[in-house]
Amino acid sequence: MKSSVVSVARKLKFYQLVVLDQVVQSGSLLRAAQVLNLTQPAVTKVIHELESYFDAPLLERSNRGVKVTELGELVLRRARSMLAELRALSDEVEAFRDGTSGHVVVGTLISASTSLLPRALRLLKSRAPRVLVSVRIGQFDQLFPALIGGEVDLVVGRVPDDWQARGEARALGVDVLYDERLCIVGGHGHPLHAGGAVGLAELHAYPWVLPPPGSLLRQTVDHLFAQAGLALPGNVIESLSVLTNVALMQDQQTVGLLPLETARQLADGGGVRAFELDIALRFGDIGCFHPSGRELGPAARLFRECLRAASEELGEEG
Repeated sequence: MKSSVVSVARKLKFYQLVVLDQVVQSGSLLRAAQVLNLTQPAVTKVIHELESYFDAPLLERSNRGVKVTELGELVLRRARSMLAELRALSDEVEAFRDGTSGHVVVGTLISASTSLLPRALRLLKSRAPRVLVSVRIGQFDQLFPALIGGEVDLVVGRVPDDWQARGEARALGVDVLYDERLCIVGGHGHPLHAGGAVGLAELHAYPWVLPPPGSLLRQTVDHLFAQAGLALPGNVIESLSVLTNVALMQDQQTVGLLPLETARQLADGGGVRAFELDIALRFGDIGCFHPSGRELGPAARLFRECLRAASEELGEEG
């Protein structure tokens, strides 16, 4: 089959691509039908129409659900980019009509999800209450491909130290918002809180909760212990769940690391307290990542402005 823009435009419909995307997200035809408020046979018919047009299967079906074929991955990658543009068009039309609605999908890392992001969301809702915001929490290897492909409008989190050398830097831009510090925390009753400033060597023997290997925060942790001439602690639980980590620290023995703004918020609730350290710890720049080759819709542009304003507020309180 030789395709041209005209032949594709005549036979393919945006709605077919919406159905394909939802089937893959849901993992089954039945669940996709429920989300789309369609019958399963109607969803199956749409997928068959797409596969007939491309003259090859896009999905592999089994009792466990559906799996995307290699051709399906190719079609879906392009489809999601087009659907992102369609969502932006819809937002711009609505914004033109009343200036207060739309939809923005934000990906976030742990470093921004408890302080900067809530502030920015409150600002957005005060300016445009009808804007729908969908928040996805994940790691770079999940969020950056989604941002490049159009599934996510913006990603908020720590800027990697080697950002300019990374492949994603060619497709994404970043607004640096503020410089985040790092702290070591434990429960309020941890015995080392009582003695003034402490060093990493004194904390080393206690149980630790550390981020898993491969995360940016773990790279920082590994470098921290190496600089101090220490091996990683022997008694470790690996977790990126803030709630789980804080619960573990309630034994008044376990310690861990958190971005300073996150630790401040948790300290207000009585869960943890930052140790007074004999060295200053830097976490890195927190930024807003955006696609370089795709224009943001009005809702996403407004949220980007709110992120800048929220980071300024944090700096003033600093």
